[in-house]
Amino acid sequence: MTRSQNSFFNMVTSIGSSILLIVLSFITRTVFIRTLGTDYLGLEGVFSNILTVLSLANLGFDTAIAYKLYRPIEEGDRRRIQLLMKLYRQVYLVVGFVIAGLGLCLIPFLPYLAKDYDRLAQLGLNGVLIFLLYLFNTVSSYWFFAYKNAFVKATQKSYILTVAGYVIALCNSACQILVLIFTHDFVLYLLTQIGFTVLQNLLNAIICDRRHPYLREKTDERISRQEVRSIFKDCSVLLLHLVSGTVINSSDILVLSAMAGLETVGLYSQYLLVKNQISSLLAKLVNSLQASLGSLYSTGNLEWSRLAFRAVNFFTVWLFGVGAIGMAVLMDEFIRLWAGPQFVVTNWTTAAGVTVRTPLAVLIGVEFYIAGQGHYLMIFREVTAAFRYLRLRPLASIAVNLILSILLVPKIGIAGCVVSTIIAHQFTYLLVDPWVIWRRALQTSPWGYYLRNILYRLVMAAAGVLCWWLCARIATGGVAGFILRGCVCALVPGVLFPLCFCRTQEFRFFTRTARELLGRYMPGGAGKGGAHGD
Repeated sequence: MTRSQNSFFNMVTSIGSSILLIVLSFITRTVFIRTLGTDYLGLEGVFSNILTVLSLANLGFDTAIAYKLYRPIEEGDRRRIQLLMKLYRQVYLVVGFVIAGLGLCLIPFLPYLAKDYDRLAQLGLNGVLIFLLYLFNTVSSYWFFAYKNAFVKATQKSYILTVAGYVIALCNSACQILVLIFTHDFVLYLLTQIGFTVLQNLLNAIICDRRHPYLREKTDERISRQEVRSIFKDCSVLLLHLVSGTVINSSDILVLSAMAGLETVGLYSQYLLVKNQISSLLAKLVNSLQASLGSLYSTGNLEWSRLAFRAVNFFTVWLFGVGAIGMAVLMDEFIRLWAGPQFVVTNWTTAAGVTVRTPLAVLIGVEFYIAGQGHYLMIFREVTAAFRYLRLRPLASIAVNLILSILLVPKIGIAGCVVSTIIAHQFTYLLVDPWVIWRRALQTSPWGYYLRNILYRLVMAAAGVLCWWLCARIATGGVAGFILRGCVCALVPGVLFPLCFCRTQEFRFFTRTARELLGRYMPGGAGKGGAHGD
């Protein structure tokens, strides 16, 4: 199949998978809240983020080796693929043990990472045992064939694993819900999750081996030391990017936990769940294009690469802009309807007793839009290997985010976490990365990118204000009113944005490719070839 066809199937299955996971996550989280409460939510948030930080020990090998796989997959070089996958397997085993060792070293410091750690004993929980379960759930992926997932994705066939994941996700959620309802046992809830994590990786490995049996062939050959050094050199740079992304996305929870406690983390986790689920849905749509973009770039056709990158930028802004407006306008109402008014964050009382108004939903909407742009840049940074020229930028991102979080959380609470993330993204990622990607990788001026994105933001901001004004005039309350306002927030930016840019080259490229793919797979389609540049 062509790159466009693979991207189409990846996108369709990603949509289905993400919608399923969103529904299952909200159902499971609702049962979780009703049976266990916010303290358990805070505990889950803290331990999950600690282990996200520990996962930096993979050093970026997944990205570095995926980049190396694009060309041999394109050329059908099985020997080269075997050597890279052999190295990948060895690295992942070592990484699993490193993460396990680092996690064990953190156990004495757990009371300092969660302000209300002593309350776990009152809840009848062993904090060390809970942490060890989270730790095993993380390292099990490294030990049980997760490295093969990256190969399938690099072949542009990730939709195969996505379909298999449907069944696992359904069974996992059903079992966890039953455990919560009938036992109220948090430990058993975690054990259920671990079991399905291992099962998912085993199933993916079986699928990969059956489709590519040559991966199971043993070889005594090794990648040359010079190339291994080159991969490790790339990993040293990627590690900085991983650290930066993890600090910006995960450390806020740890700062909030240390300064405000588990209850506040539990409140914030409700907003994070909504944001992360929608972000996961939209990110998967963009990620479904990554392997095809990497394959296209590996051919050396810079003209088509530039056009494809601009089209994906347009697509990303459109998706994340609609999502951002929906969050800014509807997030508080959704939390109120779903979890209850006690979970809506509208004010923050400082240590001095001063009450500060917190427009958390609006800030999360802005963060969501900017993070979407950052995700787009991350994909192109990886498929073009532009990360090699961005050694210092991640350090600046870390410094800005951490300093601002520590300064702002005591003053404006949860909103401080979001503001620090917005500023760190905007003044590091979104200024520096485009310059390097367009100058170094695409070999052209980045000013067109900057100007286009300024126009995109102005249009999305206008659409957001219009949505807020229209929604404020809908008098209907309850679920019916929420649905009406949701339709407004989807339709206004969803229609206004493409209307404003319908004559641009990237819009025509995007719509032409979409029409040809839909025409091929819809009943009565023409069945013609894909867009140019496949």
